[in-house]
Amino acid sequence: MALVVVISLTTPLIPSAPTQTLTLHSVHTTTGRKMDTYDVDSKNAEYARLTFDLDADLTSMFNWNTKLLYAFITVDYLSTDFSTNTIVIWDRLVRNKKQAKLKLKKHHNKYLLRNFAKTFEGISEANMTLHVNPVPYLGIMYDTPLESIGVVIPRATAPAAKK
Repeated sequence: MALVVVISLTTPLIPSAPTQTLTLHSVHTTTGRKMDTYDVDSKNAEYARLTFDLDADLTSMFNWNTKLLYAFITVDYLSTDFSTNTIVIWDRLVRNKKQAKLKLKKHHNKYLLRNFAKTFEGISEANMTLHVNPVPYLGIMYDTPLESIGVVIPRATAPAAKK
């Protein structure tokens, strides 16, 4: 039993040096699309689509107690309705060292980026952050934020009229 406690407490102390570069190319916001069939207001809401590059080598985060890595990108911002908003826009399970080299070029967010207030008005700045959670065979999971960059979310332009 003591060995189990020692393993679970010392695994986060094993050194790792992942390398990563997160680059944002563009942010486009739009309205007028019905994204959720169960939300009647979704057609009037603003949605943001991000285009980004990710180049990361996470092989050093694998050790004898790592089952897999959960890599994800979040967008964090402050709004008047809620103090802190954190939205996951992309994720991937990295199951071995062969998959640990992530190269995404001009990739778009996998998940919807929408504010609860249905508009991005009043949100002056946001942060896009790459996180990696090592999932151990034995012990606790912990979050490792690797890189954070600033994001400006513009207001949506009116949708084009249908002919």
